[in-house]
Amino acid sequence: MRLVLLLIALLALGCSEKIKTNNESGYVIHGQLAHFKDSTMLLLDELSLSKTIDSALVINNSFTLKGKVEETGRYLLKTKYDPANPDAFKYLFFWIDNSDITIKGDYENFRYAKVEGSKIHELAWEFSSPRADLDKKREKLVDSIQANLGDRDSLRAQIFQIDSITSAMSMEFVRQKPNNLVSLEQLTFINNKFSKDELGKIYDGLDEELKQSTNGLALKNYIAIDKIVEEGDKMVSMSGENLEGERVDLSSIIPQNEYTILDFWAAGCGPCRWQSKQYAELYEKYREKGLEIVSFSLDKNRNHWEGASKEDNITWINMSDLKGITGIAPMSYGIRGIPNSFLIDKNGIIVAEFYGYDKDKLPFADELTAFFDTDTNN
Repeated sequence: MRLVLLLIALLALGCSEKIKTNNESGYVIHGQLAHFKDSTMLLLDELSLSKTIDSALVINNSFTLKGKVEETGRYLLKTKYDPANPDAFKYLFFWIDNSDITIKGDYENFRYAKVEGSKIHELAWEFSSPRADLDKKREKLVDSIQANLGDRDSLRAQIFQIDSITSAMSMEFVRQKPNNLVSLEQLTFINNKFSKDELGKIYDGLDEELKQSTNGLALKNYIAIDKIVEEGDKMVSMSGENLEGERVDLSSIIPQNEYTILDFWAAGCGPCRWQSKQYAELYEKYREKGLEIVSFSLDKNRNHWEGASKEDNITWINMSDLKGITGIAPMSYGIRGIPNSFLIDKNGIIVAEFYGYDKDKLPFADELTAFFDTDTNN
C-alpha cells in the first residue's frame, strides 16, 4: 500500500501537465464497474491542484460524472481511503478532455480499467495495454515483499527484470511517437535512459503547446543540467523563500551543521506528510547534536504549501521556489517521485539517499545513529 500511495504522489508531480482543449461542451464520464457495492463513493481529483473536484456514487454498477475542464490532463478517480482497510482503496489514473468518456472495469482490477472516448485515450491505451500483464505481475511481487512471502532478493530481481522490460517498451513508444502528451509524460520517468542529444531532438520536435506544458518545461530544464547529483557527489545548492518571505540558500546552511537532511515534498503527497512526522521525531532527537532539516516544497500554490506546513507543524527550515517539479532544484537531484530525501554532511557531500516512505523505519536512522549515538560523538 505504501508503494501505491508513493506512485500517486509521483504521478501528481510528474504527470499533471495539461493542454488546452477547444471543445466547449464539457465532458461526460460514463462508468460501468462490476462488483462494486452500491453507494460506493468515487472521488475525482485534479492532480495539478491536489484537490477533489467532483464525486459520484456507484449505483447498480454504474456512475456518471459531468463537468468541464479548461485543459486536457491526467486525473485520478479513487475510492475513499480507509486506514483501517487499506486494501479496499481503489484508484484509476486517466485522461480527461471535454468529450464523452467511458470507463469499464471491475473492483479487483480497477486501476487497469479500460478508458475510451478520445484520441488521447486511444493513445494511452495503445501505450498501457501491451504492458498490463507485466504491471500486474510486478504488483504481485511487491505485495509478496511487503508480506514477507518468499526470498526478498529473488523477488527484487524479478521486479528489476520487469522494470527493465517496461522501460525498454516506454523508450520504444517515445521514439516512435514522441509528439504527444503520453510520450512526454513517460519522459519524466525515463529521461535518464536517453542521451541529451536525443532528448534535445525530441524536445525540438514538440508542438509549442507541449513545450510549454509542465512536463515540457521539465524536459527542457533536464536537458540544460550538466549532471544529476548522486550519492557521493558534492551537493548542488538551491535557493528559495521561507514562509516569512526571507531568502534561503542551501549552501549557507550546510557548513553550519554536522548533517543536513534535504527533503523534497509537496502538500498533496500523503506519504510526504506522514514522513514529516518522522522528521519531527528525528529533529527533536538530534537537532541539539548538529542535525538540520531543509524541506523543499514542490508546490506551485503558496496557500497549499503554507497550509500543509502549519498542519504538519514544520519547525525546521522550510523553503520553496514555487516552480514545482519543473524547477532546476528537483531536476538537479533527479527527483521523479516524492518523498525523496538526501543526507548531506558538513562538507557538502551527499552520503545517503532515502526514497519513498516506510512507516516502520525512520529516514537515515542507521546513518544518524552511527554518527550521533556513538560514545565518541556524545
